[in-house]
Amino acid sequence: MAKLKQAGIRFDMETYKWLEGEAEKTGTPISALVRAGVVLLMAEKSLITQMRSQIEAQGVTYPSMKRPEADLDSWQPKI
Repeated sequence: MAKLKQAGIRFDMETYKWLEGEAEKTGTPISALVRAGVVLLMAEKSLITQMRSQIEAQGVTYPSMKRPEADLDSWQPKI
């Protein structure tokens, strides 16, 4: 069995209500839904990276392919 680490995550009420609804519908704990979502996000990121590499290898460039830079100073959490 894989060793698991515990983390506390805060959700806005809309997201939490959605997670509760999905948990009730599927009989899956919220923690399992969050883990599945993270796995999907990791797979999507990997796929996008592969696609970007293939496009760049073909010599195609677009301004929209520039890597985004986060503006961490303007980010505010929902409280």
